[in-house]
Amino acid sequence: MLAEANLVGWAWVIDQDNWACGYVEDSASITQAQFRAVFSFVRRCHQINEPLVIFTSSEYVAAVLQTWRHQWRSNDWRKLDGMPVTDLSIIRNIDHFLEGKSLQVACAGSKEQALLTQAHIYAREVVYAHRDGKEVNLGPGVNPELLSGHYQQNLENLVVSEVPQPKNKQDVPDNVTKFPCSNRGSEPATSWREGPISGPVAVGGLGSPARGAAANLRSITQVVRDEDLRFQKYCASADRVKIRELMHPDFMSIGELGVPISSTEAAALLAEDPPSPSEVEVRELGTHTAQVIYFDSDSVQSWIWIRYQNNQARMIFQQITKRPPDIFGM
Repeated sequence: MLAEANLVGWAWVIDQDNWACGYVEDSASITQAQFRAVFSFVRRCHQINEPLVIFTSSEYVAAVLQTWRHQWRSNDWRKLDGMPVTDLSIIRNIDHFLEGKSLQVACAGSKEQALLTQAHIYAREVVYAHRDGKEVNLGPGVNPELLSGHYQQNLENLVVSEVPQPKNKQDVPDNVTKFPCSNRGSEPATSWREGPISGPVAVGGLGSPARGAAANLRSITQVVRDEDLRFQKYCASADRVKIRELMHPDFMSIGELGVPISSTEAAALLAEDPPSPSEVEVRELGTHTAQVIYFDSDSVQSWIWIRYQNNQARMIFQQITKRPPDIFGM
């Protein structure tokens, strides 16, 4: 995804002969652009009688595709708490084209990095071409006769555990999610979700050994507010070591151009150019997960924190978007 000049680019890639890209204008969010990419892919693959495999950079999109859309559909397209579903129209369209399809979803790891990088390039090029008034290449789409075998190979090598449907609507809270984990070369690939109802493992979640201390846990928003104050202090003092200490071992950052950067590079950038938000908002995403949003004059920064050793929290994801705050629907 790429946000530039009031445009948000998106792209999907199977191989060099099968890909597509596009953009959305005005106040569309990054998540809406990601869903647009998924919709484009499933619509073009509708007539292909093969199981579909989707690697995505968004854990939220993966959760919607793999689990939550089924829950919402059975609940008359409302969340389990009765609230309306965000981006309902495009999610329902995606669900329509997935009807009767076998689907497997996972977050892109190191093996898919080349595809992810190529998708970012296509997304960037389509935005720049439109901005500069040049001819826009939206890609060839899907041609089954030109599929090189990469797609089927991805299907065979993909390790994704099927998430069982809950026995009742209360088994899987609607706001429980698990955020990205990097695929290290020495470790086996894992699925985006380790169990049907677990919280983040090893951070005091429902599936962790620290579950017995849950009664003494402070709310995740209280924990994150305190940690965020420490984080801003370390950034202001350019203390890279302390900044790194607040990053989870699986920390991932998406820079302004939509390209992943390492935790070391992210810490260096934060020390050189510390954030100075005019407004900070903390949102609870689950019992052990919270989002911090920084608003300033020219960008919006989103930080995902997860509980770490009960009453601490660590940053696991960051994304910077050079767009006005209203892209988040505020």
